[in-house]
Amino acid sequence: MTIMSRDQVPLEDEEICLVKGLLKHRKLLKMNQQRIIAYFSFPHRTVHHNVISAIARNAAGASDADYPPADLAACRYFLDAWNGDWGEHRWATIMSGPHGVQREELDFGYQFHPVGQGLFCSGHFSRPGLPAFRWVYDCGTDMGSRITARSQHVRDEIAQLRRDVETDRLDLVTLSHFDEDHLSGMLDLLATFRVGILLLPHLTPWERLIVALSEEAAVGSDLLAFLTAPTAFLLARAEGRIEKILLVPPSGDGGAALPPAIPPDAPVRGEEPGVFLPVVIKDHAPDGENQDDGVAADEGLSDSRVRVLHRGGYILVAQAWEFVPYNDSRLEALASTAFKDAARPLARQLTRAAKEADREMALERLTELYDTTFKSRGAKKISARRRNEISLFLYAGPIGQVELRRAAVTIPRHRMGPSVGEVPRFCIHTDRFGQMLTGDGFLHTQKQINDFERFYHVGDRMMRGAIFQVMHHGSKANWKAGFAGLVEPVASLFCSDPLAKYRHPSASVLADFGDYHPVQVDGEHGWQLIGSYRFL
Repeated sequence: MTIMSRDQVPLEDEEICLVKGLLKHRKLLKMNQQRIIAYFSFPHRTVHHNVISAIARNAAGASDADYPPADLAACRYFLDAWNGDWGEHRWATIMSGPHGVQREELDFGYQFHPVGQGLFCSGHFSRPGLPAFRWVYDCGTDMGSRITARSQHVRDEIAQLRRDVETDRLDLVTLSHFDEDHLSGMLDLLATFRVGILLLPHLTPWERLIVALSEEAAVGSDLLAFLTAPTAFLLARAEGRIEKILLVPPSGDGGAALPPAIPPDAPVRGEEPGVFLPVVIKDHAPDGENQDDGVAADEGLSDSRVRVLHRGGYILVAQAWEFVPYNDSRLEALASTAFKDAARPLARQLTRAAKEADREMALERLTELYDTTFKSRGAKKISARRRNEISLFLYAGPIGQVELRRAAVTIPRHRMGPSVGEVPRFCIHTDRFGQMLTGDGFLHTQKQINDFERFYHVGDRMMRGAIFQVMHHGSKANWKAGFAGLVEPVASLFCSDPLAKYRHPSASVLADFGDYHPVQVDGEHGWQLIGSYRFL
């Protein structure tokens, strides 16, 4: 075994740290000794195998205490910057060293789970030195005629997520709209995970009554109990597993989101990351509700765990990643004075009558009133558009000037191992890798599109949110022709069951997004993207 002194090693101090780092992270970097020799040998200087072997064994007069291995980010910076030129080699070595200015790499990932005609999306973001921030957007599937199989898909995916993340805590969970399938899935999720922040659209008592009637919520059902008092219901059912409920007010008629935060200078290697605030939210206490309005007041609003996000506001994580919700609720305007006057005594009977028969009679009469007021002449039921008028959009992505450094796609599959997927074009070395989640929302009219564009235009979020979940499974009722050309997604996710009743996605919507990497997520195949990026 060769033992060398420091003087016998023909490398600078920074180079020894890099060699140690490349050896330490060789599996991730697909590195071996021959490749390391190639990176550090030049016409005027040859580095032999015995030198690298001695460094690997700490037998080169260069202990880890005096010559610590370079971290993974520094190694990647060196490899990206190296081009074979001696001058560039020296520059890359210095810049990746402890006194260099190479930027840290931040990791993220999105997964669209295979739950059929529904939506279950999870994600994570991590900054070196800080714990990963994990989120879920929606967790439900259309029950349809295959209720048992579809519900089991959701429960299976929740269980798999719990195994994958190796923790029982999610930092952020979003419920985009209020129907039976999404509420059921959310309750399953809350039975498995503790939740840091639960994000909900803020609806008035009248809006909640309209949703209850449009969803045909039954007396005694979880859905009706939830719509009567959403925050009180969830806090009681979660039994202390929700730390905070954050309500998102309507985003306004043509209002805009707040500008993104300005990221602090990213630290150089070795700088303490503790200066970064874990989560920043600007919110306030909710106003009380009138007990005689709609389905009555939500008593949970008085709980200190319930807050309201400032209009157009965001959730900022580690001063690097943001979540910007958009509540396009327009139901309050539907509750005319005449409708309220007729509905008020019936709603009071629905929520306060002691006998179930009296409550059921009140609900039946409210339904008749609702149908008379809102149902189109000749229609058998209220349109899907009315039932899905509320959906909380969510942008998730980086702030500041950034570029995606690397990405990988896998296709999770039920009963089988994942397969390798295709990384979308036009995202590497760009800032177009944020996520735009639309739930069952509508971007069907020009006004809806204009309001959406105006809201997310600030900070260029509409274009940066290029991993785009297409609205309501790709239904043509939620879309306007040519919309795909406005947002130009890097990847277009259709979360649906093409074999179900509605055959989503619609052919016209699929054709519109055809040039933008369309991806089918169904009951068997999911889609997962993981990547890393850095500040510029």
